[in-house]
Amino acid sequence: MREVGQNGMMRSARRVGGVALLAVRASLRTKVVAALLALLAVCVAGLPGAIKGDGTPEGALQILLSYTLGFAFGLLCLATMWSACALFAAEIDSERMQLSAVKPVSALEFWGGKWLALLALNAVLLAAVYAGVYGQVRWRMARGAWDELERPVSRRVARPVLPTPQEEAREMYASLKAQGALPEGKSERAVLRVLEEKAHERYDVVNPDEEMRWRFRLARPVGAGQAVTARIRFDTEFSTREHVTGVCRLRCLDVPGSAAVEVAMDDFTRSEIEFAVDTRAFGLGGGKGPEAAREFELTFRHTGDLRRAAGLMLRSRQDVALLTPGGSFEANMARAALVHWGVLALLAAFGLALSACFSLPVAAFVATALLVLTMVGNSVVQVVSEEDERELKNRVGIWVSRGVHEVSARAMEAEPLVSLTRGERIEDRLLAASVMWNGVLVPLFFAAAGSWVLRRRELADAD
Repeated sequence: MREVGQNGMMRSARRVGGVALLAVRASLRTKVVAALLALLAVCVAGLPGAIKGDGTPEGALQILLSYTLGFAFGLLCLATMWSACALFAAEIDSERMQLSAVKPVSALEFWGGKWLALLALNAVLLAAVYAGVYGQVRWRMARGAWDELERPVSRRVARPVLPTPQEEAREMYASLKAQGALPEGKSERAVLRVLEEKAHERYDVVNPDEEMRWRFRLARPVGAGQAVTARIRFDTEFSTREHVTGVCRLRCLDVPGSAAVEVAMDDFTRSEIEFAVDTRAFGLGGGKGPEAAREFELTFRHTGDLRRAAGLMLRSRQDVALLTPGGSFEANMARAALVHWGVLALLAAFGLALSACFSLPVAAFVATALLVLTMVGNSVVQVVSEEDERELKNRVGIWVSRGVHEVSARAMEAEPLVSLTRGERIEDRLLAASVMWNGVLVPLFFAAAGSWVLRRRELADAD
């Protein structure tokens, strides 16, 4: 029985591979892939020169990694969606489906072969885009345009140890209830949801002669001789930045009695404080202290003039971080490419499902409309206020936007280009979740739905 099952799986795999090979050959014969590859080459080669940066290595890197890769990936998303919408719909409309969907190929195998063809083509195109961008990065490094400290890196990001958003929302709710300040006409669940959303964006204010303290626990300990980088981003009035000064102190809690490394800051024109400390400054290694450390404490004290300086506003959950070595930049680019490939796999599966259900014009229209709605819905959720919800004419749009946001939030949770530009390692959790959700679970759902529809369409009965 086991041999029969294995033989059946092998035959099914061969049929899926055959359908995929036919689909790839058909795409190459139409020269669509060649045209798209040429368009992507123009984008990768021409966009960095067309966009004017600020003249700094950071600006040049942002143009290469964020704008160039982002624009090229956007082209791939549209091409993947529209191509997937055409694969079944065009064959059904032209009555060519029976030429390829023949027995004993099932609808599910036929769908899987088309999907794998799109994955293979996207893998080639995506690899070409990333290779072109990486080649430009290496070329700039070889020319000596960037010194050692300005070159792209990959660092692990540790956030401060804080209460969870749910715990913080509960505390704020209890405080509002004790003060009698709860909004009228809102249920406890609705208020908690709003407070939880605002916890991610809540600002703390550090006024002159005040300080804030954050504690960190690293997922992986750092050893002696490695660099630990503290980073704090903040907002303040532009006209007052020249009067702002502060002192940062970083201390290792794993080394008892170790002195804090103190760094005076007086250049706040970029709204960011960042400094690196060699862990040996805390006493790591050398036979006196431990060889590795995990616990750190960061303190910032605002030393600006009490009469002239403004308070600094920052979000502890987003603007404060401790950065430690996290592998190579090349490996991080590979992670970003894998995340993007997963998104393309999801779009291909979605387009194929639409192609099985509708004609080509309808499938393309629905796909484009839903893509735009996803982008608009995510923007609406970020800016909507309680006052907007009170008006009846806004409620339907807000509810739809929130529904779309909830569905697409997991698919868009990882932001690979942001991480690459900031030199932050894409977390293993986000990478695994993105690949599993976008590349496996959601496509399986669309595969089941698409093959079910194919079996019931007049010209798609290949069972």
